[in-house]
Amino acid sequence: MRRFHVEKTDFRKPIFVLIALLACSLSFAQQQAVRGRSTVPAVSTAENAAAAIAQKNSLVPTPAATSNCTWTFTSPQTAANKYLQFCVTVNGNITEFQSPSGVEHIRVGGFTEGYGICDGTTGAVPYYDYADSGDSGNWLAPVTLATTATSVKISRTTSDGIWTLTQTIALNKPAASAYVTMALKNNTAVPRLATIVRFADVDAGGVLHNNLDGTLDSAWGYDPIGSSAPYAGLLLQVNGPNTFSHQGWAINTSVGPNPCTPNANFVGTLTNVDGGIVSWNLFPSIAKNTTKTVKLKYTAF
Repeated sequence: MRRFHVEKTDFRKPIFVLIALLACSLSFAQQQAVRGRSTVPAVSTAENAAAAIAQKNSLVPTPAATSNCTWTFTSPQTAANKYLQFCVTVNGNITEFQSPSGVEHIRVGGFTEGYGICDGTTGAVPYYDYADSGDSGNWLAPVTLATTATSVKISRTTSDGIWTLTQTIALNKPAASAYVTMALKNNTAVPRLATIVRFADVDAGGVLHNNLDGTLDSAWGYDPIGSSAPYAGLLLQVNGPNTFSHQGWAINTSVGPNPCTPNANFVGTLTNVDGGIVSWNLFPSIAKNTTKTVKLKYTAF
């Protein structure tokens, strides 16, 4: 896995140029400090529990946002497959991700995971739902289109009627992964510029403070050797070839980003931080009544 550091212009410049299309005011070029790796000091169980309670109480979700599990998918441990259990809310958030058995990566403290859209055609209008860290309040109710023993398909339209986001979230047993397909439809009669963001507050191994980073195709959080956790990690990665512009990175907050300024809390490689991971995907032009699709996956490592 190739790592990108803050000082490399091939990481910052393309992202700045593309996000500028949405009139974002922040540039990665302003970030100059280089964060080095270091051993994470042990965090006691009491300290971790206190931090989790404080984080949970600090979040004020809107009434429509929820972290309650509606569907749970499980792949038992076998000779060929690693154990995986994850759950999906009625709104299409993944608010539990346990792999291997007993090692949780999301359902710790505030259960924050979800998606965002930025409409760059109508003045950078954000739509998002991140479970415990709230939603934008401009969504219609979700519609469950299909369920199976290993997947769920959920459709959700923005309250202005401009966009319909259809998510298919599926268990892949051989890969011990949750596959997330997000299909965004432009319901209007004109082409529109949009970005799609996926975000997770990673608390790898049940610990709030992790090391986090990203590359062009992925973002991740993990507990390194020397920490108090079981040395576990969670990876969010592009699933298959995507011809559109995309990027993964970490942010230094556990609250989901405004999808129109998703790099606002980017400071480079993060060490021992309660932060999150972002997958950012750009569609410069979605034609009228046309759908564009992002395919991602979550995997524990």
